[in-house]
Amino acid sequence: MMKTMLDLGIRLLVVCLVAAVGLGFTYSIVEKRIAEQEMKKRAEAAEAVLSPIGAEPRENLELAASLQEDHPDLIGVFEGIDAGGNIIGYAFVLKSKGYNFITMAVGVDANGQVTGIEIVTNEETPGLGAVAAENEEFLGQFTGKGPDTLTLGEDIDGVSSATFTSRGITNGVNLSLEIWDTLEKGS
Repeated sequence: MMKTMLDLGIRLLVVCLVAAVGLGFTYSIVEKRIAEQEMKKRAEAAEAVLSPIGAEPRENLELAASLQEDHPDLIGVFEGIDAGGNIIGYAFVLKSKGYNFITMAVGVDANGQVTGIEIVTNEETPGLGAVAAENEEFLGQFTGKGPDTLTLGEDIDGVSSATFTSRGITNGVNLSLEIWDTLEKGS
């Protein structure tokens, strides 16, 4: 009996080791491609939220790194550059907590007003929270608002049965406005 259990245990260990090595090898092959796709999605979202002000996005990794200490949910910062090479806005890519996590880009112009919101990834519940994150009417409410903090239920109407998602998106926009304010005071 003991010999049988030991034999089964060793076989299970070998199968687990082979599976772990195979998964690790596969991930090492696709890791770079996954990172490239994520960067591409962030850049496209930044371009979408900066296009209303005619700005071209340029990612600033150093600025993002310096801001991440105080704002750990910040993923990336894109400066919005006009034809003359001046910064006329920012796109902040960040992760916000709804019911689950929402990664979004929030555009903010030189006056601290939201130029748009683009959802990069949405882990919200399909049919509930995902509806709010994909609702153009809901997301459009933020455009032109700021630089003051926005309040759900006062400044922004939430989506019925998607309160967590509505709150998460509002919190993400408020974080973007807070970061913009930090940058303005630092200038």
